[in-house]
Amino acid sequence: MTEFLPKKFLALMLLVINVSLFSQNCGFLGTDIQGNSYSTLKNEIIKVSANNAGTFRISNKLLGDIHTIDVRNPMRPILFYKDVQKMIITDNTLSEQNQSVISFEELGMYQITCVASSKIDNGIWLYDQELFQIVKVDQYLQKKIETGNLMQILNLKNLEPIKMIEANGYLYMQCINNGILVFDIYGTYYKKIPIGDISNWNVQNNQIYYTTDEFAKSFNLQTLEITELVILDKKHPIWIEKSMVYFCEGSKIIQQALK
Repeated sequence: MTEFLPKKFLALMLLVINVSLFSQNCGFLGTDIQGNSYSTLKNEIIKVSANNAGTFRISNKLLGDIHTIDVRNPMRPILFYKDVQKMIITDNTLSEQNQSVISFEELGMYQITCVASSKIDNGIWLYDQELFQIVKVDQYLQKKIETGNLMQILNLKNLEPIKMIEANGYLYMQCINNGILVFDIYGTYYKKIPIGDISNWNVQNNQIYYTTDEFAKSFNLQTLEITELVILDKKHPIWIEKSMVYFCEGSKIIQQALK
């Protein structure tokens, strides 16, 4: 069995950005590949463009709190309202696209727990907790892929996905007590990455960057090595994107750039 050990420590350089839009815990969700940042305050999403080029907002009080937002495609962010089983597809200004509010119940799915965008074909990955399967729908919301019951296929006693990300031609699915499960673009199971106790995580190139209660770390998908990233002043990291570590300090977002 492969042993996963920290390889080395990386030095970080401190940068400070004043962002008055964020609350005490920042409400920070993450950033996209263009450097735009996203935060949430209950049922409102706030996008701050890179270099403070502009601010955009979206809110739908009828749908309640936003559960997750997928911004891996900055031209097509997806908002997921888990409690009411609905999602909204927006454009780069957070304006709703043609489908407006999409109801999973109208698509014949009643317990969707995870949503992830696909840049390959503008499709959307869904996890159906009722049938224990991953489903992919195309841009017209037609089902294209169904994995079947993953509890049976993978011989698992429980399967509780809480986050999915498509990257590098694979779908990564974080599960409680099962680490991160990896599937190919056809929904076929590939492997398991045994890292747990993750607060937040992101996939870039050949690395999974993730945060825990105390540390920011990277997992090399090729060498299987874990690297602990040094956090200056022992701040609590909340997000990693493009070699930048983000964390909260009051109403400020702090960035630490890898050298």
